[in-house]
Amino acid sequence: MKTKKNIIVSIALIYVTFFNAQEPSSNDKKPWYKPDYVKMQFGGNIGFISLGIGYEVFENVLFSELLYGYVPKSISQADRIHLITIKNTFPIIKKEIGKNLTISPIAGFATTLDIGTTTFTTLPSKYPDGYYVPTAIHFTLYAGASVHQNFKNTKIFKGADFYFEVGTVESYLWYAITTKEVKMKDIFSFDVGVNFYL
Repeated sequence: MKTKKNIIVSIALIYVTFFNAQEPSSNDKKPWYKPDYVKMQFGGNIGFISLGIGYEVFENVLFSELLYGYVPKSISQADRIHLITIKNTFPIIKKEIGKNLTISPIAGFATTLDIGTTTFTTLPSKYPDGYYVPTAIHFTLYAGASVHQNFKNTKIFKGADFYFEVGTVESYLWYAITTKEVKMKDIFSFDVGVNFYL
């Protein structure tokens, strides 16, 4: 019963976050469904490579993204992995470091759904209730830094973010806290990515 409640809460979080991300600001003249930027990311527990779209929910406060992530067999050493992620990033402060160039420390969290065949959101019937937690839904915490460059005299992109992050998945963090076999230094992963503003 507790497992089912956790699944329902997780799915609700994904839907609420995504639909909130599409709310237009009062100054937004473009259609509500048009993203503010497109993005590509390597690593970060949401796929070997991830592609998606992003929305600036509140000006310079929250950036929400919908991403598809993929891990090939050569990396997973098993089946191909397909992931859907809602990612939320908060720029903490912004500091100008050059003409049309700013840097910002960032932090955030993501909710990821593994849509492959080797994970589950509902416990298989062969296991008793509560025996395993769902393996298809994960939460990621991360922090890093982002450099933003505004582009002048271009018709394609208005600007770009180049960023790196260090993060961990909630299950890794739990094992590091509750067991001696998993060390805190072993639970973090590194990712890099770019956002192109439309």
